[in-house]
Amino acid sequence: MIKALHTITFLFLTIPFWAEAQSVKEIRGKVTDTANAPLSFCNIKISQSDLVVSTAIDGSFTIPVLPGTREIQLEVSHVGKQVVQRTISAAAFGNFLVIRLQDLSLSLNKVEVTGIRKGNASNSSILYNREAIAQLQAFSLADILNNLPGKTTTAPQLQNPQTITLRSDAGGNHALSNSLGTAIILDGVRQSNDANMQSRSLSIRGMTSSILGSRSDGSFDVPFGGIDLREIPADNIESVEVVSGVASAQYNELTDGAIIINRQAGRTRYQFNTRINEGSTDFSLSKGFGLGKKLGALNLSLGYLNSNKDPRDKIKSYNRVNSSLMWTIYLSKKIKNTLSFDYNTRLDDVKVDPDDDAELKTYAKSRSLSISNRTSITFGRGFVKSMNMSLSFSSGYQDTYNQWLLNGPPKGLANKDTTGVYEGIFLPGAYLAEERIIGKPRNYAANISMISVFNTDLMLHSISYGLNISGSGNKGEGIVVDPERPRWINISNQNERPYNYKELNDMTSAGVYLQDNITLRLGRRNVHLGMGLRYDIQNGTGSLQPRMSARYMLSKKLELNAAYGISSKSPTMAHRNPAPAWLDIPLLNLYNGYADQSLFLVYTQKIIPDNSNLKPSRSSQLEVGLKYNDTWGSTSFFAYLKQDRNGFNSYSRFQPLNLPEYGYTAIPGQKITYYPTGNTITYAGAGNYVITNGLSSNNYGVEWMIQTRKIPVLQTSFTAGTSFSLSTYHNATDRRVIMVDNAYIQQGKEAWYGVYHADEKKNWSLTTKFGTDTHIPKLGFVISLSADIFWQKSTETLNHGNEPIGYIDKNLQYHDIPYFSSSNPVYGYLKLDPDVVIVNGVAMSNTAPTKLPFVYGNLNMRIAKEINKQIRLSLSAYNVLNLRPEYYNPVTQSTTVYGSPVSLTAGLSVQF
Repeated sequence: MIKALHTITFLFLTIPFWAEAQSVKEIRGKVTDTANAPLSFCNIKISQSDLVVSTAIDGSFTIPVLPGTREIQLEVSHVGKQVVQRTISAAAFGNFLVIRLQDLSLSLNKVEVTGIRKGNASNSSILYNREAIAQLQAFSLADILNNLPGKTTTAPQLQNPQTITLRSDAGGNHALSNSLGTAIILDGVRQSNDANMQSRSLSIRGMTSSILGSRSDGSFDVPFGGIDLREIPADNIESVEVVSGVASAQYNELTDGAIIINRQAGRTRYQFNTRINEGSTDFSLSKGFGLGKKLGALNLSLGYLNSNKDPRDKIKSYNRVNSSLMWTIYLSKKIKNTLSFDYNTRLDDVKVDPDDDAELKTYAKSRSLSISNRTSITFGRGFVKSMNMSLSFSSGYQDTYNQWLLNGPPKGLANKDTTGVYEGIFLPGAYLAEERIIGKPRNYAANISMISVFNTDLMLHSISYGLNISGSGNKGEGIVVDPERPRWINISNQNERPYNYKELNDMTSAGVYLQDNITLRLGRRNVHLGMGLRYDIQNGTGSLQPRMSARYMLSKKLELNAAYGISSKSPTMAHRNPAPAWLDIPLLNLYNGYADQSLFLVYTQKIIPDNSNLKPSRSSQLEVGLKYNDTWGSTSFFAYLKQDRNGFNSYSRFQPLNLPEYGYTAIPGQKITYYPTGNTITYAGAGNYVITNGLSSNNYGVEWMIQTRKIPVLQTSFTAGTSFSLSTYHNATDRRVIMVDNAYIQQGKEAWYGVYHADEKKNWSLTTKFGTDTHIPKLGFVISLSADIFWQKSTETLNHGNEPIGYIDKNLQYHDIPYFSSSNPVYGYLKLDPDVVIVNGVAMSNTAPTKLPFVYGNLNMRIAKEINKQIRLSLSAYNVLNLRPEYYNPVTQSTTVYGSPVSLTAGLSVQF
């Protein structure tokens, strides 16, 4: 695999020598503001070639144009300015262009205040620009993404982690795997959660149950999954592009889409923002300083957020502090460099309730420092038109703590780190128990990419190619266990031991890619083809990932598009390096009231997991779509099939132990003595959780969006979007293994464990979003209404059989059962009881589908008023009509309330 990577890397780096440079023309121009002052560091994107150039300190720019080009389309953007799109015909190539950008303001005639289908990074991507983000009054990135099709617009949720899943209705570990495979890319750098190991022993509890949390408020860390979106503030974000379809081959370490975030860079005025929602308050201040012609521009941003779950007692709170510094400079006319520093802290804190005798207390705090450097070089006339290089490094500190005052009888504890029989210790029943995990994650990455543009006959080729390497490590103290104050004792015949992360090796991944975006004429219309190929090495496994897309204009208004691609995501350090399993089997547990005279004889078997063979999770997606644009507006329709394979799962594995039997002699006033009897006892219930590539899901869906332009007589535009999503998912390789009753083992029966089909589930949902935006430029006023309609949401368990398909004997040998017979003496007793549960004394099938009993919805409202283009007052109301329908289930005799109570967010933004 390494040899193959070296070969492909060599070929990619020699691409510039495959063809001779073609002679090119140049378009020259200048970008200014409305006062004719030059604007530096503007981004000018050429849509046909994917090239991006930046304006110099004096606002000037030069764009190379290949011979035979009929026209080019430019998109010019600058922080705090309205984006301008310009089409330049061949006849105007020699003219000097002057492009003026207006300040973003509600007084402009055209303002985008909702997300739009843009199709930049993929055919179906959705873009939120600066004005749309400001209108949302977002406390974090999560509030922006709640406006996506199929998501629910809710008041800010800040008391627990928020992650994102795209194009999937699967739950449990499948949802964890989906969020892990959704890449968050900030200013061109992927934000990695691969070094997050804030979990207790996975061997004891599995993935989700191993995350440390509080009894009243759940957990606050996100190992095994994606980035916590609460930690990404929204105020300094310039744009967010959501790629839920097939991404370009440029993007790595993803299986379920990408969130591409660009932050503000360039000279700006001071911007102060504040907002309040119930017990949550947010403040931010930012400024872009011009440092002169030689030193470029410096952007500073500071933010503070405080959120209390209940402002009356302030027992549960969330605090976030974020700061960023971004220095952009031209090292020469063709070399632009951006150096970024980010320092962030967060604290989830559950204080001791004065009325709680158990003295429960939980906190999860972290801090991180990130440094990145991006260099962009424009070559102009050569075969290589541009080169981008980036280096990034982040280092953090994570500390999760939980305490509980225990009051019970003395208990025996196994505490040695070796395999064998020994005497454990007895702990008093009353003490303040503690759990603590300390991590010091670090992530680093290096990327280099180049773009070449050339013509071949009737085709325009825009080829991007590059390579990347990334790594993750964790040098924290790890799982910290006080042997005299453990929180849990003998959980599933296991006990926590200290586990030091400092001894773990870093994980590295590397990859190369080639992407050829082709434009050609077919009849009177253009065809756009994207042909991409990636090769990655992740956890020692090579992965070849073709990605293809096509767009064809059937007419001037109607576009047909399609895409297919394969992508992969490497396991994280938490998957790769779980703590060892210590199977602790009590042989004699004799307590007579005096610890020094009592006896706790225990056998411990230490199992060190080897997950070096874990494969990357893998996804393939097929997407087809139609886009229609007219003078009244636009509509789009997309259908997709996405297959996720090799997802990461925690699977319970039995480890039967045949151990010697011991007798004992108890003499009052003396230490209890013990001796072997010569007999053995089999402990068939011992076991631990292991990590596998056992998850598999098929995801189907359609997305339909309509967006109208503003109707002048109403000053109002309308949007609507309907999303249908269906997921079937199961543990493809991890079947259910259930131990038989111990009585059958004692009788000498052959089958010790029954093997059954893995649970297969089907979830589906149908939702619609409606929206209206009334914008009156003369008043600087916008009022937006949005409604979420929940037509149906269903969860159903499939193929949950109670008849075995095989069994495992005492020697751990598997035997297939082609046709089950309950009269078979070998395995007939393995048939499980019917799948029923007792709810309020009523027997019910636990595989019956769960559906919404009725259609319901909510209505949200946002109002914004701008004063003198400097002050903006905003008010957002969630579920403004307080629609909270209730359903009484006569079978379970329980009542379910749908929807959330009314919630208000008030905001103030000032520029000066």
